[in-house]
Amino acid sequence: MIRILRLMILGVVLAVAALGATKPFPQEISDLRADPSVRFGSLPNGLRYAVKANAEPKGRAALRILIEAGSFMEKDSQQGLAHFLEHMSFKGSTHYAPGTLIKFFQRMGMNFGGDTNAYTAFDHTVYQIDLPDTKAETMAEGLRVFSDYVGGLLLLAPEIEKERGVILSEKRTRDSVDYRTMEAELAFAYPETLLPKRLPIGTVEVISKAERDNFLSFYDTWYRPELTSVVVVGDFDVELVEKQVREAFAGVKARAPAGEAPKVGALAAFEGLKVGYHREAEAPMTELSLRRQVSYSKKTYKAAELLEQLPRNMAFAMFNLRMAELAKKEGAPFAQARMSEDEVYGIMREAQLSISCKAGQWAEALAVAEQELRRALEYGFQEFELRSVQANQRNALEQALKTESTRHSAGIADQLVGTLQEEQVYTSSGDDLALFGPALERVSTKDCLEALRRSWPPGGRSLFVSGNSNIEGDAAAAISAAYEQSTKQAVAAVENVEVAKWAYEDFGVPGKVVSHKRVEDLDITQIVFENGVRLNLKKTDFEAGQIVLRVRVGDGSLIEPSTQAGLSTLAGNFFFMGGLGKHSMDELRRVLAGRNVSPSFGVAEDALIFSARTTPEDFMLQLQLFTAAMTDAGYRPESARQYEKVLDQYYNRLDHTVEGVLQTQVTGLLANGDPRMGLPDRETMKRRTLAEMKAWLTPQFASGRMEVCVVGALDEEKTIEAVARTLGALGKRSEEQPSAQLRKMACPEAPLSKEFSVDTKIDKALVALYWPTRTDARDYRRCRRLGILADVFSDRLRVKIRDELGDSYSPDVSQDASSGFWNYGFIQAFLMVDPAKAEKTKEVVLAIAESLLKEGVTEDELTRAKLPNLTSKRESMRTNNYWLTAVLDQSQEKPANLEAARNRISDTEAISVEELNALAKEVLGAKRAFQFTIRPKAGQVQP
Repeated sequence: MIRILRLMILGVVLAVAALGATKPFPQEISDLRADPSVRFGSLPNGLRYAVKANAEPKGRAALRILIEAGSFMEKDSQQGLAHFLEHMSFKGSTHYAPGTLIKFFQRMGMNFGGDTNAYTAFDHTVYQIDLPDTKAETMAEGLRVFSDYVGGLLLLAPEIEKERGVILSEKRTRDSVDYRTMEAELAFAYPETLLPKRLPIGTVEVISKAERDNFLSFYDTWYRPELTSVVVVGDFDVELVEKQVREAFAGVKARAPAGEAPKVGALAAFEGLKVGYHREAEAPMTELSLRRQVSYSKKTYKAAELLEQLPRNMAFAMFNLRMAELAKKEGAPFAQARMSEDEVYGIMREAQLSISCKAGQWAEALAVAEQELRRALEYGFQEFELRSVQANQRNALEQALKTESTRHSAGIADQLVGTLQEEQVYTSSGDDLALFGPALERVSTKDCLEALRRSWPPGGRSLFVSGNSNIEGDAAAAISAAYEQSTKQAVAAVENVEVAKWAYEDFGVPGKVVSHKRVEDLDITQIVFENGVRLNLKKTDFEAGQIVLRVRVGDGSLIEPSTQAGLSTLAGNFFFMGGLGKHSMDELRRVLAGRNVSPSFGVAEDALIFSARTTPEDFMLQLQLFTAAMTDAGYRPESARQYEKVLDQYYNRLDHTVEGVLQTQVTGLLANGDPRMGLPDRETMKRRTLAEMKAWLTPQFASGRMEVCVVGALDEEKTIEAVARTLGALGKRSEEQPSAQLRKMACPEAPLSKEFSVDTKIDKALVALYWPTRTDARDYRRCRRLGILADVFSDRLRVKIRDELGDSYSPDVSQDASSGFWNYGFIQAFLMVDPAKAEKTKEVVLAIAESLLKEGVTEDELTRAKLPNLTSKRESMRTNNYWLTAVLDQSQEKPANLEAARNRISDTEAISVEELNALAKEVLGAKRAFQFTIRPKAGQVQP
C-alpha cells in the first residue's frame, strides 16, 4: 500500500537550492553535534563524503554513493530514465567493459544483488557495495567503480537496447493490486504534485523507445559532483581511506549545466471532507486512509524541533496501542490500524490514520477510526498508556547506546546516507540518550494531547477507501454519509487501568545439572538437566549487550494429525495471541513495557520453536515468559477472533496471485499430497480451532524433547542457574525420537508438468521448476555442493534470460533441503515472466539445466560462485544468529552439527568442478524437472 512506499520515499525534503555549489552538511547549520566518530569532508568540485571506522564485520567495508537526483528530475520524455540509469551502471563504464562488472564483483567474493545493489526514488538514487575485505587495492577498486558511476558510464546504444526488456520485466514484476492502489491513492492525495506523475519505474513508452541522447542528457545534467555524497564505513584506517576517497573523486567534473530544481507541486487546500474510492476486487482486504494535510516549510534541523516532535510521536504510539487492543475485542470490525505523520517533500505535513478490514465492513471500520480519533482529540490519554510508551522509548534509547559498538557497517552506512539525503544530523547514541532521555520523563499526557491536536487541527479531512469492498452507486456519497453519521455519535474518555504485576516467577524446584561438557575448539558448553532438558551455551562479543535464545521442544509438523491439516499454521501464527493464563496479550504488553522481552513462537518441520533476542538483564524474564507459555498458555477467544479476521485476507491474496499457487497447490503436489506440506484449502483452514491447537501443543510442551540454545553476552553460571529455575524445573522430558515413518516424505516418482490459471487481471506468469535432490539437511557436505551448483545455475539464468533475452527481471535458483523429513530436498528455479513468453522461458531454463548435465561447470563459474559464498560464510561466523541456528541448535541431539561447523570453510574451499559435474548428472537435466506454469485466466488481464 501507499504507506509502505512512503516509508522508503517520503518524509524527506527536496533541497537543490544552489546547484553547482558545495552543499553544507546538516550539522553545519544545526545546534546538534554530529557523531565525532564520522569524518565528514568535501572536495573542491562539491562532492561530499563521510568516512567512519567500524569493527563489525571484521575486515569488511560498506560503500554507498548518494546521487541527489531521482524521477522528479525527469522531463516528460524521460519518465523512467533515472531508474534505467541505475541499471546501466552495470552495463559498461570507463574501467569496466560491458558484461564484465558483475563477474568482476563475483571474483572479488561479492554477490550481485546482495553485496552490490542500487535503488531509485523520487528525488535520489543510491548505489551500494559491500566489499569482502579492506585491503588498499580492494578499497581502490570499490571507489573506482563508484567514480565510474558518477562520471564514467558509457551508455552504449546496444546495451541500452538489451536492458529495455529487463526494465519492462521489472515493471511487470512490480505490478500488483497493491501497486495499482498506490498509484490511485497518490493521484487522490497529491493531485497537484509530481508524485503521481513520476513513479520511478517510468512509462512503457519511454522505457521502450527513449534514445541514447535522452539518457546522456539526464546523466550529464544530474550526475554531478555537487549532488553526490560518498559514504564509506568499515574495519579500516580512516586517514588512509579518506585519502583514497579524495583521490578517487578529485577528477569528477560536471559535464553539463546544472538542471533547474523541479517544481514538485503544492498542497491542494480544501475544506470539509474530500472522499476518494478505488476498488480492486483481488485485494485481500479493504483499507481506509484518513488524512489531515497542512502546509509546511522545512525548518532548520535543530534540537528544539526534535524535542517538539517527541510528544507527537508518543501520542501516536499510544493511539496505535489503543487501536491494537480494540482490534482484539469481540465484534471489532477491523483487523489493524496505524497512525503516522510525514513531511512530504517540503510541500506539506500530513497526519494519516489507516485502518484495514474485511470487505463489506468498511462503514463500521470507518466509524471506529473516526470516533477513536475524536475520542483521543477530546479526552487525550491516560497515565498507564503514557508510562508504557515512555518505558519502551527509554529502553530503545538505552539499547541503542549499549549496542552501538558492535553495529554492522552496512546498517551504519545506510543510516548515514539517509541522514544526508534527509538533511538530518547523524548523531551518536550517547547524544541521543542525553537529549531525549530527560525529555521523555518531562512529557505529560497534556503535552501529548496538545501535540495530537496540532497534527489533527479542525478543517479539511481527506478519506480514501480502497480494496475489495464493492460500494455500489455513488461511492463518494455513501462514504461521506457514513462518516457524517459517525460524527454524530458521542464519545467518552478511556478508563484508567492498573498495570498488573508479573505473575510467573516460581516454577518449582530448580533443575539439577547431571552433565556438564566443554567443546573446547568451538568454545561451547553443553549441559543436561535431570529432567532431560539440554542446554547449549556460547559466550560471544559479536553484539554488545545482546543475547539470542532458542528453545526447541516437541516434534512440530512431523506429528500434525492428518485429519487436522493447517494446525501447524494456526499454532505458529496465533499461539501467543491468546496471552497467558494470568495475563492477556494486551496486559502482557503493558507488564513487559520497557523490557527486552518478546513473545515469539513458530512451528518448524520437526519442533516447536520459541525464539528471542534479549539482554543479560532481561534474560531471566524472557525464560519465565517462555516457561509460562508452555505451562499456562491463555488460549483466549481473542486469538480465534484475530485468526478469523486474518484468514480470509490471507487466502484472498493467495487466490489472486501466481505466487499463491506455490503454497496452496504446488508444495502439496511435490509431497505426494502429504497434508503436512503446503497449505490446505480455505475451508479446511477455517475448521481449525483453538481447542485443536491446545490439544496438539499441550503434550509436546509437557514432555516433548527439549534443547535450549543461548548465544551472546552471557554469564555462563547465571545462564545455567536461570534455565535451572525455569525450563529445568519442568517435568521429565521424553527421549523418544519421531519414527522413521513420520519422517518419510517423497515426491512423485515421475516428474510432473502442470499448468495453473489464476483469477487475476495482473499480466504476469510464474515459471517454477524443481529437481529432486533426495537430500535433507543432515548431509551437509552434499548440501553445500548442491548450493554452489544452484548458484552456478542461477548465474547462467541471469546471463541468458535477464541479460541476453531481457525476459525476466530476477531469475532465481536455490537449493532447499528439509530439516525434518529425510531424503527430501530440491534445486528450484523461479522466474516471473510475460505470460506469452512462459513456455519459451521454460524451454530456455530446461536447456540450461541440460547443458549443465552434459557439459558441466567451468572452473571460472565455480570460482565466481564459491568466493561470494565463502565471503558470506566468513562474515556469518561473527554473528550470534549463525552460532545459534546453525551450530548450537540440536547439537546434542545431532553432534554432526559441530563437525559441520569445524569444516565449514575448508570443505567449501575444497569443492571441485568434478563434484559439481557429478551432482549435475545425478540431479539436473530436462527430463528430471517438475514443471509448473502459473498464469492469469484467459481474458482476465487488464493493463
